[in-house]
Amino acid sequence: MQLIQSNLNDKLLQQDFSFSQENEKLQLKKCRQMAEYFVELENGIAILSDLRNNKSYIYSGKIADELRIFQNRNNIEIESIWEDELFNILNADDVLQKHILELQFFQFIKTVAFDKRKDFSVISRLRLLGSTKSLIHKMFYFSDVHHKNVELALCLYHFDFLPSPYYTGMIINTADGAIIQQTEAGNSNFLSAREKEILKMIQSGKRSKEIAELLFISINTVNRHRQNILEKMRVSNTTEACMLATKLKWV
Repeated sequence: MQLIQSNLNDKLLQQDFSFSQENEKLQLKKCRQMAEYFVELENGIAILSDLRNNKSYIYSGKIADELRIFQNRNNIEIESIWEDELFNILNADDVLQKHILELQFFQFIKTVAFDKRKDFSVISRLRLLGSTKSLIHKMFYFSDVHHKNVELALCLYHFDFLPSPYYTGMIINTADGAIIQQTEAGNSNFLSAREKEILKMIQSGKRSKEIAELLFISINTVNRHRQNILEKMRVSNTTEACMLATKLKWV
């Protein structure tokens, strides 16, 4: 999970941020008000991450008492964009799927016209450890109007009152009800069909020469696919890639 989170962390924090401090302050103020209103209405938890400054503002309602987290209600600020205190009480596989979906959402939102970006969000069902209860997580990215970077991420959490024993996550258009991408099938597209085919062969113990012969491609092509797999999955070797892909049911 740390590998995917590290990849997402790099994508979010290493953007070419603008320096329009006045616009930044206005957008931050608006998003903080949204977070406060959500917590008041839903008794939920809202976490607003400032990607430029690598910090988060945490707002917690009565749900925090039930979950025994974020007990200091006085406008918590943390020097990180990751709400680890909450992640630690969630199913680790669900958190991993959530991070992958958010990475794909970050890549997707860059292709959307600026004035339409607010219509899209990620929604996930996250199971609580040692409990039959789950949380619904919804996340929005807010972009800089001039440079089109993602400046802020607003995460909203509340109890799921239609529980399921499984993780569910998707990228949605809240304006027209369209599902843009859904897990787990959607997350499996993180690798191409050929990359998954080669990864399966690697998992079964085949070497590059054997794979090339079976697929009627060159060894150089096989090795290029292997390198692409490592880079996409942010792992150091194919053993780690096979383990992670199996965990995610990609192979």
